[in-house]
Amino acid sequence: MNSSKKKVLIILIIVVIIIAVVGGTYAYFTASGSNSGNIVGSTYTSDFGIEVYEVQKSTSLIPLNDDLVTTAVNKTSDKCLDNDGQEICSLYKLDVVNNGVAIDLQGFIRTSTSTYTSNNLKYMVYTENRGSYTPVTDALVLTHNSGDTVYFKKNNTNFTTSLLDGTTTPQKVTYYIVFWISEIEGEQNEDQSKTFDCKIGFESIYGDKLTSTFVVSA
Repeated sequence: MNSSKKKVLIILIIVVIIIAVVGGTYAYFTASGSNSGNIVGSTYTSDFGIEVYEVQKSTSLIPLNDDLVTTAVNKTSDKCLDNDGQEICSLYKLDVVNNGVAIDLQGFIRTSTSTYTSNNLKYMVYTENRGSYTPVTDALVLTHNSGDTVYFKKNNTNFTTSLLDGTTTPQKVTYYIVFWISEIEGEQNEDQSKTFDCKIGFESIYGDKLTSTFVVSA
């Protein structure tokens, strides 16, 4: 394909993450709204959608050791809660649905605005099979500059989502994305009263631009 003719498909969800720390680290992740998309003219059959579901929406997030994130997600009940019932992560389900031709996508999180200064806020992406959650990315640090993009990566390589042809039967791929504040075994008050908002999305070189926005309210 001639690079000058490459087009980009982008599916976006807007997520607001608010960090409010008083003598400790607390956060809440809230999301509500609906998706809407618009295809910018081409003969390419782009027809994609993305839906977000809250599995565990935390309101008083406390720091979590990175090595324990997968354990917290894999709990059979009370996911993202510790043994004392404290919230240690926020977990969302993402459904990416294809009603068009087969396509490969790359997921990302793109910073919109941030007053966050540390590298403690992280995310990881999982697949699920019969109740078992397997990470498909590394633990990735959310960045602070507007427009910065952190692609879904495993071993420093972008993770690719392959959607089969959905023109006859819609093809759906489901992911789970978890957010947490990394435990540094020390004072974390530098994160007090910080805010972070971002766009979660998928993009490809094969299709026209398509945006699907998930509206978030705090």
